[in-house]
Formats: sequence, C-alpha cells, structure tokens
Amino acid sequence: MAAMDLFARHGFSETTVEEITRVADVGKGTFFNYFPSKEHVLGFLVSKQAGAVEQHLALARLGSTSCDRVLISLGRNLVKFPGKSPQMARSLMSAFLGNTKVREYVVREMTEKRQWIAEIIRLGQERGELNCELPAADLARAFHHVLFGTVLMWALDPSSPLEKQFSNTMQTFLSGLNASAKARPQAREKVLPKAVGRKQSEAK
Repeated sequence: MAAMDLFARHGFSETTVEEITRVADVGKGTFFNYFPSKEHVLGFLVSKQAGAVEQHLALARLGSTSCDRVLISLGRNLVKFPGKSPQMARSLMSAFLGNTKVREYVVREMTEKRQWIAEIIRLGQERGELNCELPAADLARAFHHVLFGTVLMWALDPSSPLEKQFSNTMQTFLSGLNASAKARPQAREKVLPKAVGRKQSEAK
C-alpha cells in the first residue's frame, strides 16, 4: 500500500495526503471516499492484523499445530509490518498515541480481538500445552504486552532485527509459562507437608 510505504520511508507525521494520492495515482476525492484522514489509513492496518488473528484462531481450532506454535506464528505475523523499518515502528506508535480517534479505534479493535487470542490460549490450556493456573484473558493481555513492548524497544534500539528480538522475547514468555505449569504443583507438594505439620503441632 502506497501510504504505508511512505510512512516507512518518511514517517507518519511527515507524510501528506497529497503525497499518498500522488504515489497511489488516485485523486484526493477517491482517497477521502475510503479514509476520512490519513490517520484512518492505520485503521486499515489494524483490520488486516485482525484478519491474521482470526486465521490463527482457525489454525488452533484444527488442533494440528500446538497452541504455543500458533502464538509464535501469530506474533511474527503481527510484528512483520512495523518491522519494515524503525521509522515505521516509531511512526505507528506516535500515530496510535497522538490521535484520539485512532487510539480509541485501536484500543477497541485490540480489546475485541484479544478475546480470540484468549481462545487460542484456552485451547492450549485444555490440551495441556499451556499453564492452566492463569486466566486465558490475562495471558492474552500479556501476549499483547510482549508484542508492543518488543516493537517499542526495537524502535528505540534497532541494533538487531525485530524478528530476532521478538523470537527471544516470545521464547522467554512461553518457556516461563510452560515451566510454571510444571513447577508449581511440585512446589506445593514440598510446602504443604510443612504447613500441615505446623497446624498439627499447634493443635496439640
């Protein structure tokens, strides 16, 4: 899309509607038939991201791919566009934060689609692939934190590719999630006898 390419090269704030229509070879009237402003072009990007979430939810429902692998694939898909350039990532972040209407739209879309991510996680919990002790909704929110936090840190310091930074962060997130599911029951087994012993002593 011409607008996104311009955002990546020049930044969101520096790109004008005139430049977008010139590169896309369309009239301004045509542009405004689809987008009330250049900020609303970002809504199109959010809609595409929502499509990726829906596709990965369908993949998780099939059950042929483990849900942790589905989450990794989804995350890589979602960071692919801002990963085109640090300038693109910074432009998107500033646009999301600096425009009230765009921010409200993004928050609304993220909140709705987070339910789909929570369903992916819930399926993984039911199959014993992911921690069952934490609510799926909380883990879905943490997944969004991983995405946005990684993109933000990469935009600030793009010393290594975004793909690599995301893979490292996602691996830590999932390994911690899976490890806690295995370790916590063992921890309770070690702690409970001592607690029971204290209660028995107090009873005597």
